[in-house]
Amino acid sequence: MSKKTFIILLATAAIVAVVAFILYNNSHATTAPLNTATAPRRPIRITIAQAGDFYLYAPLYVAKDKGFFAKRGLDVTIVSTGGDDKTWAAVISQSAQFGIADPTFIAIASQRGQPGKIISTIVNGVPFWGITKNPQIAAISQPSGLNHYTVATFPSPSTAYTLQKHMFLKGGLQPKIREGAFGTLLALVQANQADIALELEPNVSQELENGYHIVYSMADVYGDFTITGLTATPRYIHANQPTVRAVVSALAESLAFIHNNPDDCADLLARRFPEVKRTVAVAALRRVLAAGIIPSTPAVAEPAWRKALQLRIDAGDLSPQTQPMSYVDNSFATP
Repeated sequence: MSKKTFIILLATAAIVAVVAFILYNNSHATTAPLNTATAPRRPIRITIAQAGDFYLYAPLYVAKDKGFFAKRGLDVTIVSTGGDDKTWAAVISQSAQFGIADPTFIAIASQRGQPGKIISTIVNGVPFWGITKNPQIAAISQPSGLNHYTVATFPSPSTAYTLQKHMFLKGGLQPKIREGAFGTLLALVQANQADIALELEPNVSQELENGYHIVYSMADVYGDFTITGLTATPRYIHANQPTVRAVVSALAESLAFIHNNPDDCADLLARRFPEVKRTVAVAALRRVLAAGIIPSTPAVAEPAWRKALQLRIDAGDLSPQTQPMSYVDNSFATP
């Protein structure tokens, strides 16, 4: 064998050895673990129960429709329960993680052994207006001006009923209230079964276009008042603090957006409530903002919350020994 032939054979053997080594290592290689830091995070699915589809729950709807929940990794489902008490029942039963309704029901339930916490305010003023189509009924500036009139409200124990009854009593009057389901109050007035309907927006702005006029505003009567809040159980809050913080943070961004972009917000609400004309949507939102009904911060203000609790104490629903702030957790709402 010549020297040249030997060198060629040696080189060929070396190449074969290298290829065999590579193939061996590939066949015995283990799969590298997934880098979880770069893997996409699955959205956290939560359910928020509400008493019903109310225009004044705008902070909730804007947070969802503008993507404020989504950008914090939350996949939010909104369900309606049909009542404030039913909303808290859904949270207690774990059908929902959060509830949006009258937060005084938390205090009532807590005194019955079903504790809850308010972690954000949603509506910070009484969002009801007394409206009528009777031109003989003038503006009412004092509760005593309700004398001789019957008012249609949502059924007891709703917040609307309780507030209207309290207003009658505050004026030294025997309450004259006609109870009706949501959407039926104006029909009671038109049928002469009530003189005044205690209505919410956007119904108020809609009916102003139809010949009704405002005779009083509950916001003027009661001022700052924690009438709607975001609630959860202490157990859920303790076990899911990052999720709770994300939800409250999204609502805080929503509140800022509503105050800074009312017309854009009205467009969002008009799409969610297609039966509401844009002009009505804009008028309704401007009215509630002017009255201070939608807050600028999610933190629950103690004076406003004390008013809400006092109403229930006066109605006999709560013990007067209650400690107001024991039902509130502002740690997520305070930066």
